[in-house]
This record gives sequence, C-alpha cells and structure tokens, in this order.
Amino acid sequence: MSLPGFALGGVLGNRSLQQRSLKRERVHRLCAEGGGGGGGLNNFGRGRGDGDGYFGGDEVFRLPAAVPLEPTKKLDVITTTSIITDLAKCIAGDFLSITGIIQPGDDPHVYEPVPTDSIRIEKADIILYNGFDLEMNLMPLINNATQQCKQFAVGESVEPMPSCESTDTPDPHVWNDARNAACMVNAISDAFSECDPEHGKIYLKRARRMNKELVELDQWIKKSIQSVPESKRMLVTTHDAFQYYARAYGLTILGTLMGINTEEQPSAKMMSELISEIRLAKPPVVFFEKTVSPTLIRAVAEDANVDLCDESLYSDSIGPEGSGAETYQRMMAYNTRVIVDALGGRTGPPPLAFSSPL
Repeated sequence: MSLPGFALGGVLGNRSLQQRSLKRERVHRLCAEGGGGGGGLNNFGRGRGDGDGYFGGDEVFRLPAAVPLEPTKKLDVITTTSIITDLAKCIAGDFLSITGIIQPGDDPHVYEPVPTDSIRIEKADIILYNGFDLEMNLMPLINNATQQCKQFAVGESVEPMPSCESTDTPDPHVWNDARNAACMVNAISDAFSECDPEHGKIYLKRARRMNKELVELDQWIKKSIQSVPESKRMLVTTHDAFQYYARAYGLTILGTLMGINTEEQPSAKMMSELISEIRLAKPPVVFFEKTVSPTLIRAVAEDANVDLCDESLYSDSIGPEGSGAETYQRMMAYNTRVIVDALGGRTGPPPLAFSSPL
C-alpha cells in the first residue's frame, strides 16, 4: 500500500509533465504557423494574441539584444620632434594614438610651446622626447605632466658625444647616425610594450624589421661617402648638428658657425676663425640647414672664397610632404645625396623608405 504522500506526489508530477508536454506542442504548432498574417510566432517571437495563458496575449518574446562591445580606448602618445614622431608611428601602427608637437621643418631648439601643447601633455598617457636638453622650452611642461603619464627620453638610449663647446654638455643630435636611430627604435618599442603589453610582440616585430632597414641605410650611406675623394670629405655647416654623422661615415668637420644650439649667435671672432679654417682647408662647399637662416654662413663662404651649397640639409627635423625627406630614412638619404653630390661623389639608389606597419 502506497503512502498517501507519495501517491499525491505522483499524481501532481504526472499532471505537471502533461502540462509541459502540451506547452511544447503548442509552441511547435505556433512556430509552424508563423508565416501567416499575425498567427503564430514571427521573426521576433510575437505571440498569437489569443490570451491562452501560455504566451500572455500580446506579450512579446524577443531574443536578447546583442550588447555592442565598447572599443578599447587607444593610449594617447605625445612626441616632441618630428623625427621621433615618424619612428613612433612606424612602431605603433593603429594600436596607439600618436600626436607630434614640433612639426616637420620646425626647429626643436627654438620651439616655443603654445596653449594646446599644454593641454595635450596634460592628457597624455605616454610622452616620448629626445632628451639631452634638445627640447628645452618644452621640458617644463613635460616635467609637470601627471603622475599617471609615463615619460621616455628615447634619444638618451644612445651614448652621447660631447658637444664642441664643452665635454660636460652632450650633443643631442644622436639620430644623424642610423645605428643610433636603431637604438631609438628599440627604446620606443620597449616603451610601448611596457605601457601596452597586449601588443608587445607586434611592437617588437616592427622594431626588428625597422632595424633591418636601418642597417641597410647605414651601409648605403657609408658606401656613398666612400665615393667622395678622401681629400674632399669635409663638412662645414651652420650649427654643430652633424658630429654623429661625420664620425659614423668618415667625414671631418672643419668647423661650424654656431654650437649645438641654433639660438646662439656667433661672435665676430668665431666667424673670423671659421673663415681662416675654410681658407686653409679649401673644402669644395659650405653647407647650411633648412631650420637656420643662411645669411651669416653665406657671408662666411663669400669671405673664404668657397661656394655655398645650392641645397640645404635637414639637421633637426624631417621634411614636410613633397620634400623628398618626409620620413627619417628619406631624410637621411636626402642629406647624404646632397653632401655626396656637393663633395664630388656619386650615390646609388637609396634603400626603400619605411614600409607601412604590419
């Protein structure tokens, strides 16, 4: 004899199973009727509206709406010089937002910050700057950036040469040796990987590719300079920006009109001494740079009875669009062609400019 409780439970259980079975049959039937005029379930699961208690009359059954994923906000990277901006963009690709402060063709030695620079630096997640006091007027803003902002002096990844003025003052123009640019590329890649580890392997891959291109560029420059007769491998420039270039590629710097900073004005004594050195060494030409007025160096060349080169050099910046020096690699190739042609050598086709990021 069954216990009353168990018998009651069995009856209730069977009744519940029957109700569920009826519900399933009704669902299948309504789905099958779905194409016709308001009966059944349409594409969005609307009930028949018969108020039978199973579908709640006009109650609507909808599939859960897909919740769009918010795109991950890119880190804001502020770069100082146009050279660093170019290298950083090649490493970052589309993963980071790169904004350069000093534009192509502008001189970082004399750049004066504007109000928007302060706003950008305040909002920055990462700041890349050269260091060695190149961007002196921007450093107060950079030093006052928020604690959350990470700062990297990528030029200081290179062992500096002393300036011509003092052994205690480093020469900031490290990028004028392509091997030093490779060190800067590695420093930028490390900085991005530290701040955005999710894409660290991609940054490293791009840095390795760029370093391979910089080796090719370095070899091309050396070969080009070697085509110049040895007695003519001399540089006279407006300011002292080509020490690294001269050391790396076998040139002698006879002298410069200014020191490492273009803000300086040469004294009459400095001009007189430079004129004497030029008259003694007799270089084929004297060079000037795009970011510095050629007026004084032209006067020096005339007094020394030496030609002033027809084309100017890029010393602290890449060139604007259409200049033929729009990237770091093209800028170095451009300068090399101007120097070699003016000194009596010949250059072959330069390596390809940096290709688009992977």
